[in-house]
Amino acid sequence: MTEDSARELRPDELARRSARLLGEDDIVVAGDPGSGQALVANIVFELGFDYLDPYVESPDEADGASQSVESRLDYYRQRLAATSEKSQAALDRAASGAVAKRFIKTHFYPEVFAESAVNTAILVVRDPRDTIYSSYKWFSSFGGSWIPDAADMIGKLTYPDFLDRVRLGDGEPSIPGWARFYRSWLEAAPDFSKFAVVRFEDLKSHPVGAITAMLAALGLAVPPEVVEQAAERSSFKAMRAREDAASAGEDDTTKNARIMRRGQVGEWREWIGEGDLAERFAHPGLVATAARFGYDATPTTP
Repeated sequence: MTEDSARELRPDELARRSARLLGEDDIVVAGDPGSGQALVANIVFELGFDYLDPYVESPDEADGASQSVESRLDYYRQRLAATSEKSQAALDRAASGAVAKRFIKTHFYPEVFAESAVNTAILVVRDPRDTIYSSYKWFSSFGGSWIPDAADMIGKLTYPDFLDRVRLGDGEPSIPGWARFYRSWLEAAPDFSKFAVVRFEDLKSHPVGAITAMLAALGLAVPPEVVEQAAERSSFKAMRAREDAASAGEDDTTKNARIMRRGQVGEWREWIGEGDLAERFAHPGLVATAARFGYDATPTTP
């Protein structure tokens, strides 16, 4: 596929095409939007691996090497990498076939990869209340650039309206959709030869230990000093500074918005209250699925 033909595809169409082209050396990084995949991406770059974002890149049909859709790549990858030179170096190595392991972001359900040769997966999870709110904030700032029917909603969509809106991937609202997505990946875990669960909160509270555990689950060896450096360079401060510098020249629609917005654990306590939002997030499926990852989402009484 040429860059021109790839550019004609919607981001979700490009990502779905990429899924079937992945090989046995690829590692799927699954997570609901807002779960912390941007943080994992930067850690992967800093560890010296490549990270393919299938919404802006695609494996080549012939040899599987990463091919970018430059107009999207410049916008997204350069915003996220705390060390952009290392990000670009990883891309160059992957394009030349010099990197054996490649991590691939996805918001798709596991069955999308049934026809590929992928046998290793990471499931990135975050407290659903923070995940869904983070997704709302991203949608409010950037959705118009990625989702054709969202352009006229930017800056106008309230959080309750967002919660009522069905998702592109599964046709469900965000709260039951979050539960269904994570249940499906847990159920599919035995189908993978290696499967790791990575919690956003652990990456924030003890990043070196969380990264080390993730690498061990994947059977990957990285020197401790490289892990420590990756954790340091993937801090919120480092990533936010890089995005601030990269976005300085952007047009008015996004220059004041940030992918690295707050990076906070437990932000939901600031907005959930005791009314409608609290009732929505008391959804039994969400509460039960969240508990499987160690999150207590049961409603609190005043």
